[in-house]
Amino acid sequence: MSVEFIIAIGVVVLALVALVIVGILIGKKVGKLMKEINSTQTTVQDHINHFTKEADAITSKIDHMTTRVDGMTKDIAVKQSYISSFTQTTSEFGESINDLKQNGTKVVSSLFSSSRRKVTVTPPRITKVGKTALKMYQTRKKRSKKRFSFN
Repeated sequence: MSVEFIIAIGVVVLALVALVIVGILIGKKVGKLMKEINSTQTTVQDHINHFTKEADAITSKIDHMTTRVDGMTKDIAVKQSYISSFTQTTSEFGESINDLKQNGTKVVSSLFSSSRRKVTVTPPRITKVGKTALKMYQTRKKRSKKRFSFN
């Protein structure tokens, strides 16, 4: 064997050993890099899950608040209708009381002036006051039945 052939085989063997060593070093670095990539992916997925749960909790709270606001809005509308009805009835009652004040003296004077004859003048608004008071009582009774019914 010639010296050139032995030198060529030596160079080839050294090149193969160098390639194997470089391959092992690169494999270790790539292995570490892959472990870091996997841990980063795990961390990112954990953060995504955490923020998804947070978003779901916030959404459920908003839905709960929205239903409460809707309930309050309906309750306010009902109470406003009650207040409107009460205001109207109160104004009718006030008008009836004013009419009674105006016509009350006429009725009393006619009762005392002619005790022998029967009074033909009836108080014009006494019946209206009574009806208004009865109407107020009945509406109040209906509302309390609605409020305390268990249907």
